[in-house]
Amino acid sequence: MTVEEYREQLLEDMAVRAAADGNSTPDKEFLYYVTDVLATGEEFDDFIECHQEGISHKRANMEIDGYAFDDADGSCCVFILDYHGPFENDSINAKDIEIKFNLIRHFVEEAIKYKMGFEESSQEYEFNMLLHEKAAEITKFRFYILTDAYNRQRVKNIKDIEISGINVERNVWDISRIFDIISSTTQKESVEIIFDKMGINGISCVKAVEYENVKADIEVPIKYEDESVQETIPDNIITYTSYLAVVPGQVLNDLYIEFGSRLLEGNVRSFLSARGKVNKSIQNTIKNYPEMFFAYNNGIAATATEIDTEMTQEGLVIKRIKDLQIVNGGQTTASIAYTLLTQRKDDNIDISKLYVPMKISVLEHSMSERIIPKISEYSNSQNKVDASDFFSNHPFHIRMEEYSRKTPAPAVQGNQYQQYWYYERAKGQYNQGKMKFKPKSSQMKQYEMRYPAGQVIKLVDLAKYMEIYNCVPHIVSKGKQALVRAFSNEIKKQWDKNDEVFNVYYFKRVVSLTIMFKATDEIIRQKAWWKEKHSYKANVIAYTMSILFDYIQKNCKDYTLDFIKIWSQQSIYQELRQQMSILCDEVYEYITEPSRMVENVTEWCKRELCWERAQDRKWLIQDTFIKTLIPVSEIKDIQKDAKTGRKIANEVDNLKYIISAGESYWNQVYEWGKERKLLTDMEDSLLKMAKNISITGKLPSDRQAKVIIRTRDKLIEDGMPLTFL
Repeated sequence: MTVEEYREQLLEDMAVRAAADGNSTPDKEFLYYVTDVLATGEEFDDFIECHQEGISHKRANMEIDGYAFDDADGSCCVFILDYHGPFENDSINAKDIEIKFNLIRHFVEEAIKYKMGFEESSQEYEFNMLLHEKAAEITKFRFYILTDAYNRQRVKNIKDIEISGINVERNVWDISRIFDIISSTTQKESVEIIFDKMGINGISCVKAVEYENVKADIEVPIKYEDESVQETIPDNIITYTSYLAVVPGQVLNDLYIEFGSRLLEGNVRSFLSARGKVNKSIQNTIKNYPEMFFAYNNGIAATATEIDTEMTQEGLVIKRIKDLQIVNGGQTTASIAYTLLTQRKDDNIDISKLYVPMKISVLEHSMSERIIPKISEYSNSQNKVDASDFFSNHPFHIRMEEYSRKTPAPAVQGNQYQQYWYYERAKGQYNQGKMKFKPKSSQMKQYEMRYPAGQVIKLVDLAKYMEIYNCVPHIVSKGKQALVRAFSNEIKKQWDKNDEVFNVYYFKRVVSLTIMFKATDEIIRQKAWWKEKHSYKANVIAYTMSILFDYIQKNCKDYTLDFIKIWSQQSIYQELRQQMSILCDEVYEYITEPSRMVENVTEWCKRELCWERAQDRKWLIQDTFIKTLIPVSEIKDIQKDAKTGRKIANEVDNLKYIISAGESYWNQVYEWGKERKLLTDMEDSLLKMAKNISITGKLPSDRQAKVIIRTRDKLIEDGMPLTFL
């Protein structure tokens, strides 16, 4: 697919989405689409729509379309849309770019200096107050122009400026740049570091190891019946080179100031967002004992897809790094930057003698997205980063992905073809699938009919819907990092206890919650308060749905929402729609009422107290809706059948795995466990059975297969390698 074909297809899609919505426009749909792409690419986390235009005190035009605040690096992103559509000029020139950036700049300058008179219960007011009262806490502004036009000059980053002493990085995301990130296997824009441009000759290093075609414990191919849309997943053979380097503290500081959290692997970013950016003991060493930093600090572990080295008189140096990702040591990096940024005039911090040890592994580009999470997981296995941060590789996701490819949605509205809800376990899977085909080709049409764009469920979406169902809207309101953390911890506990509950009924309930969430979104778009203020939709949806589920659990204990009806109809029924409409109004009134404990509505919704008060409040629940609830016993029968099906599938999977792993593997597992005296008599006997299947012709029973797998897992926990060479 060419960029021209991509643009044509994208603009058609935006028009279709807007028409289907009824209350949207192609330019708004483009804004939602691009910010979602960039959030997936980890440019920022949670985009907040916030359209405002006007005249400043200096009589200058000002305009913005949204913002995002990055807790990991303290930067503030501000966005403006430049939508041309299919019938306007498809280029944006230097003059247009400068005009757009000035519109953002005028708004930010005005907001920092003045209270702008916005309605206190509006998103615009919150952003104004964020800038007006907390500008000193912002480390950097990042301005974004989002356009469907071509920036033919291909200048991505315009020269930086400053506002109130805060550095401003300016980015143009045109259609070509968007196409590049969509086409990338990593769904992220490359970060390229050339040390000559930073005024240094390079970073001192030694080559530690170099391996070619070695086995790694990474995910294996997942086969789907529809080969035309199969994900291409390579096997577990990789090639990599590792270097040990010494990085000057000033260089690390400059890199973090320039690239921010884009340098941090996703799990490290999550950790920093949740636990705070600055470690006090690290900060003390930076300030008072910089020469001791190398000795005291564990350093950082990082990955890259390309490195250029050069032999100099001083030894080997790294001259260039592409796609640098810090997988361990994010707090070290952030602490150096924040210590320098927040120093007082009399601190006189000198980091010229501060050096940081770094291990950097260079991976093939095609493998980086699968092996980086493993490196990150093992690098962080002995420190504070929770195992829950590495949730994306958990078997739960693999199972949900499998159900999503194998469970057709009921045909509705006369559809003559099967459609599916596409669970996107890995970043950009859905778009990568589309990119395989030419626009308007029969294969593309088949893909889009089978997996409609409106039926894609992302990992963070699934977490959000289930946490709403679990009645923790205050956690949902905290954003995706806190949300995925909380959900992953719950799933891991439940999975270890009994993974059979994650069956086909569970998947259908996820889809039903998705449908319910989207329907509530549509209801809100019709509300007068939304059309007037465009504020707090995400918070209202989360609280509205959780309030309903909380009410049912407490007041209708033997009854439940009819998820099967929602699944069968692929829509919510009328009584539920009316109930949600009533609650949406009541919830909006509740979270914005003047008596709330926190002035900032978004922050108020994150507080547990906000949810506790909501639970104590009296809500209008209609009898007509209550009558649509169904007995829990009906669902238990469905769940029982689903669990039985899952149990049978698990038993088949266990036996299939034992056979496919091979007798050589089980022999090595047996020898490893026996040598260390870690096997019980029963485990010893069953591992012998597994390694001698071809000799005895005897297959383990379902129960025996389960014990064999459990024994293997126990040995891995005791230090056995995941794979043997």
